[in-house]
Amino acid sequence: MLPALRGQDRTQPPGEPGSRRLPKLRCRGDTAVVTLSRDELARLQRLRGIFLDDDLARAARTDYWRDDADLAAYARMLAPRIGWKWQAALAESRARGWRRTDQAVVLDYGCGTGIAGRCYTAAFGAGTVLCHDRSPRAMAFAAAALRQAAPGTAVHPASDVGAVRPDVLLVSHVLGELDADGERQLAALLERSAQVLWVEPGNRQCSRRLSGVRERLRGTWHILAPCPHPGACPALASADDWCHFFAPPPPEVFTDGDWVRAARELGIDQRALPYAFLAATRTAPSSAAPPHRVLGRPEVDAHQARVRLCTATGVQHATVQKRSAPALWRQLKKDPATVRNLP
Repeated sequence: MLPALRGQDRTQPPGEPGSRRLPKLRCRGDTAVVTLSRDELARLQRLRGIFLDDDLARAARTDYWRDDADLAAYARMLAPRIGWKWQAALAESRARGWRRTDQAVVLDYGCGTGIAGRCYTAAFGAGTVLCHDRSPRAMAFAAAALRQAAPGTAVHPASDVGAVRPDVLLVSHVLGELDADGERQLAALLERSAQVLWVEPGNRQCSRRLSGVRERLRGTWHILAPCPHPGACPALASADDWCHFFAPPPPEVFTDGDWVRAARELGIDQRALPYAFLAATRTAPSSAAPPHRVLGRPEVDAHQARVRLCTATGVQHATVQKRSAPALWRQLKKDPATVRNLP
């Protein structure tokens, strides 16, 4: 059995404790009111304490889900945030030529409550989805949630994936938890896969490790997104750089009182959804790559916006003047996550 993963999104299957109040995350950018009970808040505070402390995370690798109520609490508040990152990565992959996979075998590796599988199936379809996690409880939870969301899709828990050869491999938020043995097992699974979509937190450490995975794949795989070129990753050339982006949360999370109160209680910055991702296939993409990709957040002042760009020749810097490009400057200030490329 492969090691389990932390930080995964959790979605509520029918019939589990708390399902009556669980918002339905449909993976299309919507959100729902979150009213946390005292018990749910305590559960989330415990889980976040584990996820944010490396020593606790290592100690909890056996299984930090104590019961279904832990999974349900996670699903109500924290799962949507990972879902929004997946939505951003899936939207860009679609724009770069990722095609529908209605008959494919999709493996959700380290599924947690199955948010990656749910978001992927909603966007691209699947014939069969295999939910893998170290936790049997989490696999059952994820499978039930996906059956409810996609009743026409065959869904199965999969505790042993040693012989699975998936058409699509989904990997989400694993690099902060896998040990050396887990990384070797995941590398072997990659070798048996036809396509991979991988989302990680946008911090420097995880992003640079994911860029290292890209480097190992690019000799035999075609890198579809987010990279604008097939060459060496420029973000690895300097210790000060890392390939990351920011997913836009739904605007309701800033105006809905329940979301605001829940985020304050848990110490969550609703504005910060940094992520890194990789989409790669065995076949050449059908669409041409853009000349560059905007990295991170721009630095915007009253007169200009300074932007970092990934290009085939390295990480470059560009300046957008408000006077000469007011609409673009305004977009970089107000909605920077929508700007992937400069004109």
